[in-house]
Amino acid sequence: MGRKRTCELPFCHGVVEGTKNKRRCDNDRNIHLHQIISKSVRRIMRYLENHGEVTANDVNHDLFKGELDKNEKGSMYRLFQAMVRENYLVECGKRDGLKVYSCTKNNKAETSSEEKEPEVVNEQETQPEAQPAPIVIERRLSPEEILLGKLREFVHMKSGQWNHEDWIWLLNRPDIREFGMSENDIGRLLEEEKARYWLQRNNY
Repeated sequence: MGRKRTCELPFCHGVVEGTKNKRRCDNDRNIHLHQIISKSVRRIMRYLENHGEVTANDVNHDLFKGELDKNEKGSMYRLFQAMVRENYLVECGKRDGLKVYSCTKNNKAETSSEEKEPEVVNEQETQPEAQPAPIVIERRLSPEEILLGKLREFVHMKSGQWNHEDWIWLLNRPDIREFGMSENDIGRLLEEEKARYWLQRNNY
């Protein structure tokens, strides 16, 4: 029996005994990752941590340009299941028949921001006369601002370049369709974000 060591998969806190096989995780169970998935674990984690609810198809399209074969897709699914067992991901139902996942780090960040209470300052100790506390009004983002954020994310994700297939995929995303905006208007906003992206990129 070899020495015990922590699994090298960054999301896993299980113990591995006597092997340097990076594909071993979840209490020394082998999840048989294909090479392309095994080499892309940190890249997939960054994607999951920077997005909300995603499916395996989202990851395949955005990170691998939809080029994963059937076996590699199965490998990525096994990776997601290991992430769920390690409490790195949670399952959030289904979308178009596919399981939807969300990173627990994102969920914890949202929960902590919601539960954080404002500090109470005793103004009588610092000021001779009590002053009324300022009223803070939280402005909600308009639907167009939310859509712009999603389009800006798409432009950055594609490094300012995309093809017709990417455009069709964007239009068919449920979180884009829900705004009820025409293709021409979406195209106009997307081109504005593209121009802004390249302007910022060329200035650095």
